[in-house]
Amino acid sequence: MSLLAPLFLVGLAGLAVPVYIHLIQREKKRVIQFPSLMFLARIPYQSVRRRRIHNWLLLLLRLAAIALVVLAFARPYLARPQRTVTGTGAREVVILLDHSYSMGYGDRWPKARAAAKAVAASLSVSDRASLVLVDGNAEVAVRSTEDKARLLAAIDKAEVSAGGTRYAPGLKVAGTILGESSLPRLEATLISDFQRVGWIGSDAVELPATATLTPVSVDAPATTPNAGVAAVSLERATFENQERVIVTASIANVGAAPLAGLDVALEIGGRAVQTLKTDVAPGAAASVTFQPVTVTGPNMRGSVRLPADALARDNVRHFVVSPLTAVSVVVVDRAPGSPASSLYLTRAAAIGERPSFASVLRAPDAVSEDDLRHASVVVVNDVAISSGLGTRLRTFVERGGGLLVIAGPRTAWSGGGDLLPASIGGTSDHTRGDAARLGAVEYGHPMFEAFRAARSGDFTAAQFFGYRMLTATADSRVLARFDAGAPALVEHTVGKGRVLLWASSVDLEWNDLALKPVFLPFVHGALKHLAAYAVPPPYLTVGQVLDPGQLAGEISEPVALTPSGSRVPLSGSLAQVLTVAEQGFYEVRGARAPGAASVIAANVDVSESALESIDPKALVAAATSTSGSARVEQAGLPLSPEAQERGQRLWWLLLAAGLAVFGAETILANRLSKA
Repeated sequence: MSLLAPLFLVGLAGLAVPVYIHLIQREKKRVIQFPSLMFLARIPYQSVRRRRIHNWLLLLLRLAAIALVVLAFARPYLARPQRTVTGTGAREVVILLDHSYSMGYGDRWPKARAAAKAVAASLSVSDRASLVLVDGNAEVAVRSTEDKARLLAAIDKAEVSAGGTRYAPGLKVAGTILGESSLPRLEATLISDFQRVGWIGSDAVELPATATLTPVSVDAPATTPNAGVAAVSLERATFENQERVIVTASIANVGAAPLAGLDVALEIGGRAVQTLKTDVAPGAAASVTFQPVTVTGPNMRGSVRLPADALARDNVRHFVVSPLTAVSVVVVDRAPGSPASSLYLTRAAAIGERPSFASVLRAPDAVSEDDLRHASVVVVNDVAISSGLGTRLRTFVERGGGLLVIAGPRTAWSGGGDLLPASIGGTSDHTRGDAARLGAVEYGHPMFEAFRAARSGDFTAAQFFGYRMLTATADSRVLARFDAGAPALVEHTVGKGRVLLWASSVDLEWNDLALKPVFLPFVHGALKHLAAYAVPPPYLTVGQVLDPGQLAGEISEPVALTPSGSRVPLSGSLAQVLTVAEQGFYEVRGARAPGAASVIAANVDVSESALESIDPKALVAAATSTSGSARVEQAGLPLSPEAQERGQRLWWLLLAAGLAVFGAETILANRLSKA
């Protein structure tokens, strides 16, 4: 047996404490009541030390308990025989084949395949090998097989992907495979162009301590021209009631030679509509702006394309653009035929462009199911809500709708359960004396994004002559308060939707906020936040994950069609998480619907176009320099003392035994004292 912390054995000196206590224990004086002491001689009491131990069992229990606790802190373990690795015997080989899209430059991919086949050809009958394809992630194509034909077939089947380069995921997978192997020799071979962007110094890898990592570089000097579409930006404009988009492309020259008269083509719906020429210096970028294009309908597909060169993946950048749709708002007002109370609210909503808001007025008893089905936001403007409408509004919010409740002097609420984020109390009257003002606003909240910059709006300028007293619920968030501390704006979530409760009016009856410059962005921010409005990105990057809920909407049995033609179900028992792995256009449609409901453009990561490489020796040194103290045990490999002790945990047993002996000693001591 060995000890991980032998210095704790100094604590065994504490064994002398019970012995010392036993030996110096003094007898107690016995007091006898006597009527008179005048005829007795006075003899001083003298204590007598024990010269021998009277109760050996009690002493041994105390000694054993202390010894067990001390040994537990010393962390003992049973040392196992250290087996060394010899240079002969069967091998466990992991072939890490980089298939990121930079490997498509020049002849790198054919050379990488040939190098992988050479490693497979070197395998003996007793060796096992795995093939791991590495780009931004790691995919195990073949795991620990002795079938050389199967391994060669997997190498022939491998293709250059649209992903970027990351070495850490592949090295971690290799560490797992090698760590689980029982073969005596562990080897990994990394075949790559060793791009600098693929290795981050903070990446942690888990190769076994005795494994070897052999780099095989297929990098070659980038002598041929190479340009790529680094980015595409879209600017919307309106001309004669038609929405147009201005496409601007950024062209990067990552080659060593200047590019003169480079053709840059804009394609809409697969057809070239305009071609411009540009000059790009080495290591620089140029901007190209095309003429405005009319947005003819939803899911309009576009691409900016360059002529073919040595690296084809970065020569095109796809995008999708759709007409901006208005946010549907239903305003529940007490007198929709004479909308004086909602005048400022509806006028403010009508001014919005990005997004625009389409508002309709409804009386409380006229709100139909069709209104709630098509609305994104419902505004309850200072009216009494019945229990039936309250229940329907709760269902509307739970499905993802937004609700704004304006608690004016006539507001009353019944039904809907705990739909509101606060209970509505009495009125705080400030018509006499100083008016109330907004004293605290949560500018970090998304609905106040327009006010985060300095001098972007002053809410304290608005005067409030009356407001309702709100008592926020435990799960709500107070976004604004009056200067006296009372909540002015409270929010919480119900199901998939949000509810905002405003403690005053939105007309001039209780405040003059509608006359202040902050009123318009305040209304727009609240409606956008409640509608969860966001302009869809024109494209995604390979490696991102698609949100099926946002893409599928109300489609029955939605499926995604990848650029290569594969079908991925997004709902039901076979639903999958859809990760963008291909370059091109993804379509989301119903399983039985003919047309696409939404289209998503996917592009490669432009950082992969930078072909600058690192020294493979630096990567090998970083991947194999970690100590083996925290490794799991592998057959044929020695374990560190820390690893052996951690796997056995004998100190738990010793500590438990020590506590048990302490308990037995206490029981025995109590019985002896009574006797």
